[in-house]
Amino acid sequence: MMTPYPRASVRRPARRPLHTLAALLLTGVLSACATTPPIQPSAHIILSTTERNQVVASLKYWQASGQAALSTPKMSKDFGFRWKQSPQHQELSIYDPLGRTVARIEVDPQGAHLQLANGATRQANNLDTLLALVLHVELPASELPDWMLGLHGAAVTERQNSAGLPTVLHSGPWQIHYLQYAPVGGLSMPKLLQAMGPAGITLRLAITQWRMGGHNAP
Repeated sequence: MMTPYPRASVRRPARRPLHTLAALLLTGVLSACATTPPIQPSAHIILSTTERNQVVASLKYWQASGQAALSTPKMSKDFGFRWKQSPQHQELSIYDPLGRTVARIEVDPQGAHLQLANGATRQANNLDTLLALVLHVELPASELPDWMLGLHGAAVTERQNSAGLPTVLHSGPWQIHYLQYAPVGGLSMPKLLQAMGPAGITLRLAITQWRMGGHNAP
């Protein structure tokens, strides 16, 4: 028979409070260099929704890429996308099904700038106007970053899951459904969402890669 160890000799590792874990994760995310690969899912630490929202809302540099499906009663189209966000700069690239760049929209303090695959350029005051030129549908482009991050922004939560993450948001005439989340570096991030708007418009986003930190990340 095995003799149990004396109780006094058993030393349990101290548990770090969640706010400490969030601070450590935030520091690591924001200090990531340009060569850091995409943050990989963590099976060990998944922050609570409150801590998760604090970390995500504090991100200054992030990038999301994946596939999109846009439909109206009159048309439908599929395209790839990559959204890069920083404090003074937004960049949205749109790709055809073969991965070729169709359009790139950049937004900075001077305004919004569009470059098409044929070399043509356009300028406007905001992203919404130029995105409508490319997709031929009016979308609330200024709200898309919050939608992709799973943050409330200007929206109101209608329903949430058992973890407190939104499953349905409501913003004006738009209703955003979060169909799937995935763990990314300890954060529960949207993986599949669908936004339904006026006139039968539906936008479905499948985010296949998140990249956080490193303002020069490709």
